[in-house]
Amino acid sequence: MLWWSPPPVYQAAYSGLLKVFLDVLPQFAFRGKSVLPIVTGGSPAHVLAVDYALRPILSALGAAHVGQGWFVPSSHIRVFADGGLVIDPSSLTPLAQVTDEFLDLVGARPAPTAPLPGRVDSAGGPRISAVAGHPDIEARRVIPGDPALAPLLSDLVIEYGTRYGRPSPNTQLTEVPTTDFLPPEGLFVVLVEGGVTVAGGAIRRYDEKTAEVKRVWTSHRHRRRGLARRVMAELEAAAAELGYLRVHLTTGPRQAEARDLYLASGYVPRFDQSADPETIGPLAFAKELVPGAGLPDWRHPTWAVQMDPDDRRQVHAAINGARR
Repeated sequence: MLWWSPPPVYQAAYSGLLKVFLDVLPQFAFRGKSVLPIVTGGSPAHVLAVDYALRPILSALGAAHVGQGWFVPSSHIRVFADGGLVIDPSSLTPLAQVTDEFLDLVGARPAPTAPLPGRVDSAGGPRISAVAGHPDIEARRVIPGDPALAPLLSDLVIEYGTRYGRPSPNTQLTEVPTTDFLPPEGLFVVLVEGGVTVAGGAIRRYDEKTAEVKRVWTSHRHRRRGLARRVMAELEAAAAELGYLRVHLTTGPRQAEARDLYLASGYVPRFDQSADPETIGPLAFAKELVPGAGLPDWRHPTWAVQMDPDDRRQVHAAINGARR
């Protein structure tokens, strides 16, 4: 199996740099291998380069199977100085889909139990109610170590590691002890469909009145179905049953989808929404579960307070440089 991600398209074909690489390969270098071509370029006008420029040369090199492949406009890719990478959702969703199809085809994992969605404009299944306890999907409350958590945890490590670059306790999910997610102070909730975990999240104690939401995740195969809203509703219901009066959470500055989810779910932002998220640090939100409970204490990182946007950006860059 071979992942093929060449340099950007040039004049509707592969670049001279890639040609130099191809020229030094043996005639049948890809014999017996399956190849998935992923291509970037400055304009959607180059989208056919996958089929008309790359696919023939990959076949000529002996590839047993050349996957569907995908073209990602360079404008949809944002690379950060710390090595992090964010892909626009309009490209990330189909890119994840063709990758899933490729892995299923070469036998790297079992075939999916649910059909894959359409490329960009289709959801991965029926819309799910945002009401906790609704019978349209199974919601399970589980604890660390449950096999149902495996896809959630492994996918989050990959996603956080991609978005934020170098490994850290946050990207490796080791920033808090797993025991924090044990009752009576915490737990996990997973949504299960056809025996497969499709979404989930967790809560832990933040203070005696406040639950903190962590690990919110939805499978790429099942996004655009309202599953994340349902996860939030189930977590809030679980928090109320555990005696919490309000909820606190933070998300990273490169998770625009999460920020939109929490705003749509009625959470109060505790940061300047007009500022560049990269200059803020963690983006905090809170919500009352019981009217009048108030919002929990939260202080922004000291380097992000009382600075104009240019100064905050310079400090953020300096911190990243020190980490390198």
